[in-house]
Amino acid sequence: MEPLKTDYRSILRLALPVSAGTFMQFLVVLTDNYFLSRTSDVALNGAGNAGLLYITLAMIGAGFSNTGQILIARRMGEGQQNEGLSILSSGLMAVAAVGLFLILTVEVALSAGFSNIFRDAETGLVFSEFLNIRKWGYLPSFLMMMLNAFFMGTARSRILMWAMITTGTVNVIGDALLIGGHGFIPALGAQGAAWASLTAECTGLLVLIGCAFRHHGRAVWASTRLDRDKLRDWVKLAGPMVAQLTLTLGTWSMFFFLVEQVGVLELKVSHIVRNFFMLAFVVSQGIQQTTRTFVSGLIGAGRQNELHQVMRRLFVVNLCGIFLMAHGGVLYPAVLASPFFDDPVGAAAAARTLPVIFLAMLIYSGSSVLLSTIQGSGHTTPALVIELSSLVVYTTLAIYVTLIHPQPVWRIWWVELSYFSGLGLGSVLFLLRWDWKSKVL
Repeated sequence: MEPLKTDYRSILRLALPVSAGTFMQFLVVLTDNYFLSRTSDVALNGAGNAGLLYITLAMIGAGFSNTGQILIARRMGEGQQNEGLSILSSGLMAVAAVGLFLILTVEVALSAGFSNIFRDAETGLVFSEFLNIRKWGYLPSFLMMMLNAFFMGTARSRILMWAMITTGTVNVIGDALLIGGHGFIPALGAQGAAWASLTAECTGLLVLIGCAFRHHGRAVWASTRLDRDKLRDWVKLAGPMVAQLTLTLGTWSMFFFLVEQVGVLELKVSHIVRNFFMLAFVVSQGIQQTTRTFVSGLIGAGRQNELHQVMRRLFVVNLCGIFLMAHGGVLYPAVLASPFFDDPVGAAAAARTLPVIFLAMLIYSGSSVLLSTIQGSGHTTPALVIELSSLVVYTTLAIYVTLIHPQPVWRIWWVELSYFSGLGLGSVLFLLRWDWKSKVL
């Protein structure tokens, strides 16, 4: 395998396929919300909150897979290609077990009446119906994450692009057919969106499995499993990242549950503007994965002297990409908000919120690269500490502007600035004061 190249062209070659696939996922979320908003506000709010809870728990698989990507990239940098297949096969077994456990956990929670936390009973009913179907996605989605980690760790991101495009296309078609009904297909509302997503994840998994067998044959399953010590080291590395991602998405999900206590309109506006927040993730998802691959691979190859230059280039690409994708939030927010609202009050509230989100995205463009650098170097525990510190401030402010002193929705979203600023400040302090370039894996 040829050494990693660190020029702008190589960065874009690795990051763009992931971002292109993530853009397809953005279109999926946008399509979900568009069709559900045309069904009813209750359908949009219930399915939206259920989707956030689903994603929060999915971060358990994402954290384990992301550390798998770091390990695979490190072994590639060290020239141990066969070790990557061992990490993949062991990882697939581990995430499948975790996925099955989460399916059981969600089933127990729903049976115990978890949806009773909603102030609006109809929203809680939609929440339960959606999540009761959506929970089955943990198994295929976790297997997809591990395969994603393998292909990204070996710098073959183009495969991920095609898998994500396939997944997104199936989801969009499923939404169009199932949410509102078509011909002999009955309208299933929020349940239709859940079935569409589950079908799409299964399809994407089949694409990735086919690619894995095409490139490696039976070695995907026949390779030697990691021994107990290596698995323990992997779990030790993954623990802080799992906690970090789960707490981050869990806190963000909590934010939407808090907004629901303010009002139905505020929650609808928040779910709509969340779509445009995802535009930042379209770019940043590719850059974050690229950052982890480059940092881990370069440290493994003993090329630490190139790290600062690579980080600067990643900064530039991330900032330019986010501005390109999300500039509408500040230049023409009313145009972006209008398709989702029939009433002028909701449209105006969304239009006032989008510029706030654009500013948060710009801060995120820098902090995401810094935090991913820390993760890629293998220092997942300090990354967790930085995340926790930012979340404490974020949670305190979110509770104040929703429960203690309720504010208009555009003011509520200002709390995002505190979170991303905290991540950036904490990451800078760590990178300046600690020896993060030495091998720790």
